[in-house]
Amino acid sequence: MKSYPLNEARAEFSKLVERALAGEPQRVTRYGKEAVVIVSEDEWRARCRTAPTLGALLAQHARADHMSEPITDRPWKERRLGPDFE
Repeated sequence: MKSYPLNEARAEFSKLVERALAGEPQRVTRYGKEAVVIVSEDEWRARCRTAPTLGALLAQHARADHMSEPITDRPWKERRLGPDFE
């Protein structure tokens, strides 16, 4: 996958779109770091949609009864609440 800095991608945007439509994703960087990838609409729609959502993962965890286990390895110390909360 070819990468373009943002200013170059802006100047060559039509070329990037044509390459993406031809099946070659195009990466755009900003400040030297990966920022976005341009892909065709067909490739975007065909992406893997089987990954579970956060809600599904939490529900699975709760069904396995892992949510009722007490937390014993807390990295902090218990402190009393301040006078505003007593």
